[in-house]
Amino acid sequence: MESSNQFHESFRQGLIVGYLFSATFVIVFYMSYCLPSQLVKRRKSMTPQITKLLERLTSTLSLEELHDATDCFAIDNVIGMGKMGIMYEGRLPNGQLLAIKRPFYSQLFKRQFLSEIMVLSKYTHTNIVPLFGFCNEGKEKILVYQYMSNGRLSKWLDPLESEVVRLKWPQRFNIALGMARGLAWLHHCCDLHIVHLNLCSQCILLDDNFEPKISNFGEAKFMNPNTENDVGMVFKVSDGKKDVYDFGSVLFELITGKSYNELSLSSSIANLSGNPSNFYDAIDKSLIGEGFENQVCALLKVACECVQALPDQRPTMLEVYNNVSNMRKGQRGSSDDSDPPRRSEIVSITSRVEIIEL
Repeated sequence: MESSNQFHESFRQGLIVGYLFSATFVIVFYMSYCLPSQLVKRRKSMTPQITKLLERLTSTLSLEELHDATDCFAIDNVIGMGKMGIMYEGRLPNGQLLAIKRPFYSQLFKRQFLSEIMVLSKYTHTNIVPLFGFCNEGKEKILVYQYMSNGRLSKWLDPLESEVVRLKWPQRFNIALGMARGLAWLHHCCDLHIVHLNLCSQCILLDDNFEPKISNFGEAKFMNPNTENDVGMVFKVSDGKKDVYDFGSVLFELITGKSYNELSLSSSIANLSGNPSNFYDAIDKSLIGEGFENQVCALLKVACECVQALPDQRPTMLEVYNNVSNMRKGQRGSSDDSDPPRRSEIVSITSRVEIIEL
């Protein structure tokens, strides 16, 4: 009887071990072979779907067209390089110039790629760079913009750029006003609040008339202000105040002709706050004696307000825009019928299509 019980116990243990081994084998096999295969198929099936959705937002260009436009992405056509990729100048057969952003690693660029298309294709504004189209073929995810002939703002403020002439104050002030107008519209007046989150002098582009165009919306976030649900990405009030800080930093570059990191900017603010007479010492010397000193100092005070350490102490972009717009009244020989000073008069641009959550 005892040997019979031992047999049944051994059989039961063997059955359990066999079952566990078989189950483990099935799980490992599924995780190693079946699941990755399904995910790959799903990704492949999603790519045409996403492309079709993006085609509803803006124009598409083939990789062959972009090869032809840039002479196969020739180094002679490089007009800029950043941490994400290379910007090329391209020309279509009809002669139209384009700026073509080709990322180093397209798979890492996917979120920025979608974000830029969703923002720039939906909204048009005087101070936002126009998106011409995109290319999404194979591993390539390329963004195509209208060409801005005067390039990056940073180029015009860098004393080491020997081929450019330093900007006069009226040009610098108009750039500050245009940036403020564009950001105020994004934050307060379009149907989706949009925050940029990556503003700097390198992503401010200048057209033939030195009108500023805000670009590089890869980190942008947006939310429908009429609902509590976010569309695609989460928006927080502090995000908008980061844009205000970054705007103030660009103002300092416009006024002083120097670039700043956060540490050096904080030191400069402390120096100015401790002795207001230092304002004149901070101003780009090429601006002295042109008759705009009072306006320069007034804008410098706005810059100081924008870069306060605590976000709650910074103004909103609408307040900044109203302040800068009112300063323009004191600028010699200025007239700008398109610069309304109140929120209700910053006319909202009608969107062309509905936002699609991808």
